Amino acid sequence: MKVEYREGTNLDVKKLDVLWKSIGWRPRGSAKWKEVLSKSYFMLTAWDGDNLVGTGRIMEDGVMCMFYDIGVHPSYQRHGIGSAIIQALIKKVKNKGYVSIGLFAWEGNEANMPFYEKFGFVRKSSGMELDEHMRPE
Repeated sequence: MKVEYREGTNLDVKKLDVLWKSIGWRPRGSAKWKEVLSKSYFMLTAWDGDNLVGTGRIMEDGVMCMFYDIGVHPSYQRHGIGSAIIQALIKKVKNKGYVSIGLFAWEGNEANMPFYEKFGFVRKSSGMELDEHMRPE
């Protein structure tokens, strides 16, 4: 297996939904993906030939940034792809002087937290959401 990493948001968004389904996440659809990608500061994708096997992206406002959509196809997990994506995202933001560099991690996946912690992320209990004005994705 030879995985190629590509930067940029210009990609076939249908492949993102195929990857999402393989991970067990809800697909977003072409219109939502195009909107999300247009607002992303940086995106890294991992490819095995024409197959999208991993993603990670960053959104930022000059003061804070968040890592989003970090995922690797189950058949490609434990091969260093997720680590390569996280390291690339960290490299992109580490010297920018952000006051906050965060990510959302699904607590239902027991490997999530230790995976991110090995890169220096620290669990925080201060997160909140305004559910009343949110819509399901």
